[in-house]
Amino acid sequence: MVVISQNPIDNVIIGVIAIVFLVFVADKVIAKSINLSKKLGISQIFIGLTVISIGTSLPEITTHVVASLDIVRGNIDPFIASGTVLGTNIGSDIVQQNLIVGIVGLLAIMHGRIIHISRRFLKEDFLIMILAAVLVLLFGLDGEISRVDGIILFFGYIIYLWFLWMREGESFKDHKRFEFDGRDKKHIFIDIGHIIIGLSVIVFSAEYILRVSEFFVIHYNISGSMIGILIVGIATSLPELTTSITAILRGASSISLGTLIGSNITNPMLALGLGAMISTYEVPKPIIVYDLPVNIITAIIIMLFLWKNRMLTRNASLIMISMYVAYVLVRLKYFAIDV
Repeated sequence: MVVISQNPIDNVIIGVIAIVFLVFVADKVIAKSINLSKKLGISQIFIGLTVISIGTSLPEITTHVVASLDIVRGNIDPFIASGTVLGTNIGSDIVQQNLIVGIVGLLAIMHGRIIHISRRFLKEDFLIMILAAVLVLLFGLDGEISRVDGIILFFGYIIYLWFLWMREGESFKDHKRFEFDGRDKKHIFIDIGHIIIGLSVIVFSAEYILRVSEFFVIHYNISGSMIGILIVGIATSLPELTTSITAILRGASSISLGTLIGSNITNPMLALGLGAMISTYEVPKPIIVYDLPVNIITAIIIMLFLWKNRMLTRNASLIMISMYVAYVLVRLKYFAIDV
C-alpha cells in the first residue's frame, strides 16, 4: 500500500508524475515486448493481434487490475475506485473515437492523405466497438458491473481475438516467422528484466493515481469518474495518439484508425472485464445516464458519416472534435458529482 501526502499541491505533483510514468513506461514495455516476441520467433500475426492491440491499452488494463485488487483487500473506497477506473476507461474511449480520430483526420488531410474507410471495417470492427459500449451500458443499469458481467466481457474479447485471427490469418498464411538470431539470445533475459521492471513501475504508478484520486474526492468533493474522464482518460490515450500520428507520417493512415478502434474494443471488454472479474464495480450515475450514452450516440453518428462518405473528411473530423468539446462542457456543468 502506497502512502501519499496530505498536501494538495504535493498530491497534484505526485499525480502528474504517476500519470507520466504510467503512459511513458507502458509505451516502453510494449516496445520491449515486441522485440522479445521477435527474438523468440513468434509470428507476426500473433504479435499484431496480441502484443500491439493489447499493449496500447496497457495503462487502462493495469489501472483496472490494481483498483480491483485494492477493493478486494479493503485498501480503497470501492465507490471512488470504481468511478475512477470506469471514468478512465470510458473517458479514454470517448477521447479516442471523437477527439483523436478527429485530429487524425485533420492531420491526414494536412499531409495530403485521405483515410479511406471500407464498409467491411464499419460493419465489423466499428460495429463491434459500438456493441461493446452497449453491453457495458446494459450491464451497468443495475448500478454495478458484477463478476459475471466481467467474465462475459473477458470471454467476449477472447472471441473477438479469435474472429480477428480467422479474418486476418488468411492474409498471413504465407508469412514466415521472424528468424531467431542466436546472437539475440543473450539479450532475451535483459528484455525480460526490462519488461518486469517496467510492469512494476506501471503498477506503482496506477496505485498512486488511485490514491491521489481518492484524496481529492474525499477532501475536495471532486468525483472519481470526473478525474478518470478528464485527466487519466486523456493521458492514457496519448500512446494511441502517438501511434496514429506516426502511422500518418509514414503513410499508413488506415493503420492509425484501426489502432484507435481496436483500443476502444480492448478497453471495455478486456480491461474492464479483467477488473470486474476480480471485484465488482459500483457504477456512478453520471456514467450510466450521460457518459456511456454519449459514447454510443457519437459512435453511431461517426459511423453514419463514414458510411456515407467512405472516408474521413475535414467536416467529419471537425464535427468529431466539436462533439468532444461539447461533451466535456456538459459533463463539467451538469454531471460533476458522482451519485
